[in-house]
Amino acid sequence: MDKGTRTIVVIAGLTFLAMFNLTFIVPSLKEFIIDGYGSTPTVASLFVTVEMVAYVIFGVVWGAVSDRRGERRIFIVVGFFGSSLLYYTMSLAPDIGTLLALRFAQGALTVMAWSLLMTLALDVAHARSYGAAMGIVGSGLALGIGFGAPIGGFVGDIGPLYPLYVASALFAAAAVASFVLLEDVPIRNRPESIVVSVRCIARDRRALPPFLFGFAERFSAGYLVFLLPLYLAYEFGAEPSERGMYLAAFLLPFAILQYPFGKLSDRHSRTRMLAVGGFAYAAMLALLGYTSQAGMVALMATSGALAAMLLPASLGLLGEIAPKGEHATYMGGFNAMGSLGFAVAPPLATVLSEWGGYPLSLAVGGAIVAATVALSLPFMGPLRGPGRPMDQEGHARKAHR
Repeated sequence: MDKGTRTIVVIAGLTFLAMFNLTFIVPSLKEFIIDGYGSTPTVASLFVTVEMVAYVIFGVVWGAVSDRRGERRIFIVVGFFGSSLLYYTMSLAPDIGTLLALRFAQGALTVMAWSLLMTLALDVAHARSYGAAMGIVGSGLALGIGFGAPIGGFVGDIGPLYPLYVASALFAAAAVASFVLLEDVPIRNRPESIVVSVRCIARDRRALPPFLFGFAERFSAGYLVFLLPLYLAYEFGAEPSERGMYLAAFLLPFAILQYPFGKLSDRHSRTRMLAVGGFAYAAMLALLGYTSQAGMVALMATSGALAAMLLPASLGLLGEIAPKGEHATYMGGFNAMGSLGFAVAPPLATVLSEWGGYPLSLAVGGAIVAATVALSLPFMGPLRGPGRPMDQEGHARKAHR
């Protein structure tokens, strides 16, 4: 294993820790927020939403700052350490308003860490293997989300605050590991300023397809991660540990198939994989509310397999588009769009489920994913060939004109 591949594996492991915490506390939201603070499901959804709002606001900002400074590691370490402190502080919040304010601050620091981890993977990866590299990182991301839900459910059975304590410890461990194991990659052709970098990404229409797929993938994840546990709890009386296992039925295939699909996207058309996988995934999501509990497990597993086609292919496409000196800004834009999807999904899913029931809410979620895929198609021009990168320096010059 060469140094670049080892670095990618380390990044995947750290991404695992970051994403593990994303779903670790979700199975216990009912007990932690609804029961603990006497709140409603709509208020509980804000706990997820405010973190995503912080991701949207700060994703591009931290990316542009990182590109301008030419550094990644220091931002990653600070982001993880700050997240550790804030997760513990949230366990002491006296009221829901204070809790949500702390959650917003934690989100601003957490996105600094994991978005720049993903950026560092693009910095390290060879241009002809972006899909495979991001598949490895995507596997770490998805495995973290996949294991976080069921393990968090079991920990939540002990007590609703225990997931916060464990998350705090894991972020502290990630901060130490990042400081010891990561190295910055020299970045040439840095943007003239943060404003120029953000202006470049705003004008680049070729970035729309990966950004839109980032939105669709995280939107659907937010829908499932928040709505499904409530659906299972209120309609079927499922305990936190059982709710976590249903989420794992989706998240584990999503994790395991990331790398194979990433390699496949390096050899074949990424756009074809995105279009076919996107529409099929939307259909599976829409059908979830119209099947039995046993059928739901099968649909969740199938949806996870289809979703695994989307993340490495969209990130590989992003790597081909982004100028070398602006990986972090483009990755920040990708994650900001994804976080926007994750932010709007929980309140929308909750409002629709209260108005028309859970099956209708899931069907609308699937329709929104399908519409987002359709919207991206006019902007997905054919690639130059499987695994063949675009002329990034030439693109950078055009984008800055």
